[in-house]
Amino acid sequence: MKLYDLSVIVTAHNCASHLTACLDSIKASLGEQFARCEIVLINDASTDATGTVFEQFAEGHSNVVQYNVAFKNIGKVRNFGVSQARGDYVTMVDGDDQLKAGSLIEVLEFLNGNQPDMLITRLTEVRDNALPEHMPPMQPKKISTQTAIKKYLIHQAFQAHFIGKFIKRSILLRCKFPHYICYEDAFIFPEVLKSCNNIYFSATGPYMYFKHGNTLSSVVDEEKIKLCRQGLDQMSLVLKGEYKFLQVCHWIEFINRNHLTISKWQDRNTIKQNIEEVDIVPFMLHPEVRMSYKRKLIKVKKLIRSW
Repeated sequence: MKLYDLSVIVTAHNCASHLTACLDSIKASLGEQFARCEIVLINDASTDATGTVFEQFAEGHSNVVQYNVAFKNIGKVRNFGVSQARGDYVTMVDGDDQLKAGSLIEVLEFLNGNQPDMLITRLTEVRDNALPEHMPPMQPKKISTQTAIKKYLIHQAFQAHFIGKFIKRSILLRCKFPHYICYEDAFIFPEVLKSCNNIYFSATGPYMYFKHGNTLSSVVDEEKIKLCRQGLDQMSLVLKGEYKFLQVCHWIEFINRNHLTISKWQDRNTIKQNIEEVDIVPFMLHPEVRMSYKRKLIKVKKLIRSW
């Protein structure tokens, strides 16, 4: 049963030092309309003061619920959050990021007035904690599912992150996150896109994405490389033969970054096949393939010869 227009799911693992600023920004993003949103706080196996910060924020607010879990797995955390949420729409906020003041009021008005399956907004990257002086209002434009998939595959307008996106909870209840420690978003996002018929995209948005040094995805090991590969396999399965060359770009990037590790895998030939099957001339002439990937294709073809 819908009790709120929007559920804001805040996930945190050992980020107490950033958490107060994150939660204060959520409150500021809603202002006097704070009670219209449900705030779902999930502390996953933190050993710092994360749980205490959550408890203090939740105290006295009937629309704020807090959970302590020990999944140590972001895929499980996201599924749990969606299952507990009671809003018509869901958005996700990482505990070390922030939202701009008044921004969720703007989002609520748009969601109620247009009833999209998904609203996608561009993230504002923040480096060295230098907050932007000016963040313009949203300018959502309706785009087709096909256009949204292309924009995602081209990887310029937006990526697979679920932060900065506002999605009908009913869709996320059908499209489950895999139980991954990272790249869970890349695995599920193509399926979510294909499940949406009414999509809006805004080149501006409420979300301030803080670029910190050592994030979960920035430290890459073989386990994470394998999870990334599974996400690419899933993308190929969901999108099938559509957008073939744009999907190839993701395989090119994957191999270019991780070829030394992949070259030692026994099943590397199934990855190699994604590149060997590329017809070079049409790929090079394709107007939607970025020039950087056209150059990388030649490099990657040389790399895989020794596999």
